[in-house]
Amino acid sequence: MSKLVTKMLATGAAVSMLTLPGAAPAVASSLGGDSVREAPAEASLPDPSSDSSSPDDSSAADASAADADAGAGRRGDNTADKTADKDASAQAAAEGTKVQLLNITDFHGRIAEAGTQLASVVEEERANYAAEEGTAGTGLLSAGDNIGASTYVSSSQQDTPTLDVLNAIGAQASAVGNHEFDQGIDDLTGRVSSESDFPYLAANVYDKGTTDVVDGLEGYTTIDVGGVKVAVIGVVTKDTKSLVSPDGIADLDFGDPTDAVNRVADEIEALPAGEQPDMTVVEAHLGASSSESLGDAQASNAEFDKLVTQADASVDVLFTGHTHLPYAFEAPVPGESDRTRPVIEAGSYGEYVGQVQLEADAEGNWTTENSDLIKTADKDYDSPVVDEVAKIIADADEKAKVPGSVVAGEISEDITRATKDGEEDRGAESTLGNLVADALKDGVEGTQLDEADFGITNPGGLRTDLRCDDIYNTEDKCEVTAAELSSVLPFANDHGVVTMQGSDVIGLFEEQWQPADASRPFLHLGISDELEVVYDSDAAKGEHVKSVEVDGKKLDPDKEYRVATLSFLAAGGDNFSSFAKGDFELSGLTDFETWVDFFEKSTDENEKVSPDNDERQADLTKDVIDNGDLTVDFAAPDNGIEPGESKDFVLNTTAEAEVPGPVDVTVDLPEGYTVSAADSGSAEAQKAVTSETAKAPEVKVDAAAKTMTLESIPAGASDVAINVTAPDDASGEVTVEVGLKAGEGEWWDDNPLPVSHEFEATAQIGDEANAAAGDDGGVDGASDGAGADSDADGGAGGDNGTSEASGSGANGDGANADVSGATSANADGSGAEADGSKDGGDLPRTGFEALNLVAAALALIVAGSMAATMVRRRKTVG
Repeated sequence: MSKLVTKMLATGAAVSMLTLPGAAPAVASSLGGDSVREAPAEASLPDPSSDSSSPDDSSAADASAADADAGAGRRGDNTADKTADKDASAQAAAEGTKVQLLNITDFHGRIAEAGTQLASVVEEERANYAAEEGTAGTGLLSAGDNIGASTYVSSSQQDTPTLDVLNAIGAQASAVGNHEFDQGIDDLTGRVSSESDFPYLAANVYDKGTTDVVDGLEGYTTIDVGGVKVAVIGVVTKDTKSLVSPDGIADLDFGDPTDAVNRVADEIEALPAGEQPDMTVVEAHLGASSSESLGDAQASNAEFDKLVTQADASVDVLFTGHTHLPYAFEAPVPGESDRTRPVIEAGSYGEYVGQVQLEADAEGNWTTENSDLIKTADKDYDSPVVDEVAKIIADADEKAKVPGSVVAGEISEDITRATKDGEEDRGAESTLGNLVADALKDGVEGTQLDEADFGITNPGGLRTDLRCDDIYNTEDKCEVTAAELSSVLPFANDHGVVTMQGSDVIGLFEEQWQPADASRPFLHLGISDELEVVYDSDAAKGEHVKSVEVDGKKLDPDKEYRVATLSFLAAGGDNFSSFAKGDFELSGLTDFETWVDFFEKSTDENEKVSPDNDERQADLTKDVIDNGDLTVDFAAPDNGIEPGESKDFVLNTTAEAEVPGPVDVTVDLPEGYTVSAADSGSAEAQKAVTSETAKAPEVKVDAAAKTMTLESIPAGASDVAINVTAPDDASGEVTVEVGLKAGEGEWWDDNPLPVSHEFEATAQIGDEANAAAGDDGGVDGASDGAGADSDADGGAGGDNGTSEASGSGANGDGANADVSGATSANADGSGAEADGSKDGGDLPRTGFEALNLVAAALALIVAGSMAATMVRRRKTVG
């Protein structure tokens, strides 16, 4: 796909990212029984679009002049004259008046997925309610996030098709959600508002430094529902300031939502009697993070709790949103213990329609007759409105398919976001998040910018998964189209590089622990392959990050690093304020363009894009050694080791429960020593087992990676024998160091060994030789190997020291030994005196990466033979 095409595809997508809990599978209610129901059977009624609840009702013109005189804001298009028989006081609908309110929230442009189903439920419920005796009418409202983070059919056309759908189904008012600000306040008050037949409400969105509602938005409006005047107050979460690109809201303040509701409620109460509404409802783009019960919901989010418990008693219904959780509660009205009011959230993506049916009592208060969440799945209602919605969606889909069907690449398997209990989990690592970070880093190449050191992205920016079975148009299984890639990153953020101090990079990872009032306590950043991070989730605030490595080297707090990322994060979005301390350079591309380019590059190289299942961030609290679930000892051979000899050092583990593998064992030796994995089933390995109950776990060897890998660590005691061969001229002591760390596997924040643990054991060189001085010098050097057997005559001044050794390069030691060391002999029997003058200290260490750990012996293991490096062993006397 050309750069021009991808830019055209991305121009309509939004800019910000929402941080939300995943939708809960169950719907909470305090009403008793199942609060979710299917839509009722179809009723045969006239076209509901001619009902007096339509936003085009002629009564609006009669009310507009009075509204303008009262200075009550944008209400004229939706206000009906109060009927003459109503009381002059506020909230004074005639006793027995019945009204139905339908509500949606967090639709996010899901017209292709749920547009006609949503329209069907709305139309059917309108019709059924109108057929009931004594009902006034039905109102349709939204709690915001109608647009933004949309799927491709809508996002590729700047969400205009979604606004057309909402206009068609007769939406009468909407709160602003945080995503309405994705392209900035000017886009919201300009293009979006002009394309909407309903007002956007934002009572707590102010011109910076004031409490004046920003121009182009209103604090509330009044709609007509079958002759009943309903005041609708709209507010949005204060978190919006961190959920959208800061540049687009630089001149705005987001105030306390409940304070704004109460301020507007006072304004409404102060209106002249003839202008006061019959009912007041709140559309709040904020919500609970738990839906088990009203109490749990209140405890889960302070903003929600304040709204429920402190919103003015004149408010009859609270519609909420933002958290994507479906729930329906009845909450006490503050100060009026004998009254309750509905608190509703209709889930997300058009999966539910919230329904509240109310009746006025003798005092003009409204009581809840019915409060439900109605599922929209598979609904199909015969109505001209539904037909109109279907045509809007079909036209939009047709326009989107031409560019959206272009195949950008192919995946080898599903690449997904993290999940927990079947729901998206933004607090855990994901293959998709890390892949996007890889693409952001890779996307710097070929631009005018200098290369980036690594890439970082946020989990809220990932809006769907890449799955082989997802087919957008006619592509083959596992092929990925531009539309599918856009659905993953729908926001059209600018791509670029932030140059920042290493200390601020550490700060970024510390900021994964969000502020106390944030909707999520932890946001797990996606990071590119160059980074490795270890943190401790149980540590104190500001001390969580334990290590950050870049390309295997510890990050330098005083060094500058270049970080490929998105404009949203570069401006400090999602509370990652450390980004804003750096200098951001634009690449001239969007995140979507770099994403498409990443896939096209793989296609050009005839490669499939695959997930990396290696964990890049790990939690130290999961470490089984650190938390005491696993103890490890490393022991040297009891009788030391002779020059030229092989002996088993034993790694003993005792586990409370099985530690799932793979677990990598690395070995660090002095120069000249070699090591191999002992055959866990061999007699030598079994002799090394330290207890009768210990087992030797299955060991695999990777010669290329120079590691020995345990398939797992069994519960209880287990031993791993590590065969070390000393060089012929060894003396003094030898210290062997082993490291344990989780190997490559799908750990995903359940890593049993996130950091490397090192253990040392020291053996004396030559103890056995010294102890055996004066014996008959008999040597049995028999050992199985890959080469031919050879006889060695070790008679250098002693008895025949005949030995049998097989394998290339086999050595035989002489029969004589002095007090300072051992005499070495070549395989042909010619002896040479070993240097016995060493001071007994450790030989120079080379580090694991620097020496040929596996050498010939390890190669034999990989080939299927468990033979050790050739040695000659002294016979035991007796």
